[in-house]
Amino acid sequence: MKTECNVIIDLLPLYVEDMVSPESKQLIEEHLSECQKCRGELERLKGGEALAVIEQKPESKTDEAKPFKKIMQRAKRQSYALSYPIVILAVFLGFSWTSDGNLMYNSLLMPLVGIFAYIIFGWRSVYKMPLLLLLIDTFVCITGLVELDLYSAFIWTLIYSLFVLVGIAIAFLLHFALRKEHKNEN
Repeated sequence: MKTECNVIIDLLPLYVEDMVSPESKQLIEEHLSECQKCRGELERLKGGEALAVIEQKPESKTDEAKPFKKIMQRAKRQSYALSYPIVILAVFLGFSWTSDGNLMYNSLLMPLVGIFAYIIFGWRSVYKMPLLLLLIDTFVCITGLVELDLYSAFIWTLIYSLFVLVGIAIAFLLHFALRKEHKNEN
């Protein structure tokens, strides 16, 4: 079916009500003299029926998407399973640098941990990461892996939590900016 048929079909209700310009009326009549489908639509419309849909949208087949959704859910679970050890390892590394006096590295490492956590956990990282830092800090102090007392380790946990939250904020701002840019391109 030509594009012209779609235009004529759109104009048919106005044509039946005699609400088209003389030029449009002539164009419609010329087309109707050549097109059987549009004449049929005109007859249906004159008979009081609604216009039949000429082009039907394809039906979506949700059953075909189920295997793909299962694969994606499995991949997401596996990414969570991999991300927790990576985050925990980075936090342990940061706490080990605390006892060694390499505190400058932590000002770089902890925001990167925050960015990574935001990529994996989204906004849940805002509360997950400080809790995870507190749990790891308590574990490290109780087991004696780091030579810090509990009070100073708690202070370092607060400082590292702030660094992680800065990383989460950076990741959010980048995500927001890139999403806006992507919407503007479309």
